Amino acid sequence: MGFSNVNDFPPSDTVVLSPDNIKGKPVLLKYVKFQNVRSLTIFIEDNQSGSDITKVQKIALFGSTVETTDMKGLKKIEDHQH
Repeated sequence: MGFSNVNDFPPSDTVVLSPDNIKGKPVLLKYVKFQNVRSLTIFIEDNQSGSDITKVQKIALFGSTVETTDMKGLKKIEDHQH
């Protein structure tokens, strides 16, 4: 995937990062959108400051395999977020 064909693929999710996210606050994603992920492509469309250069120092992904996922625990977490 490149810049020329990025619009040919609809995103599974879109996230707008806040200044707190940039400083390390986690972005919580919906489990149902990512439960069968085998690969991940991240497209950064715009910069925080609107500049032409994007500098990514770190992307940390946290998750668990389906075999070790406690579905009841996930439901409880989602309930607390609403």
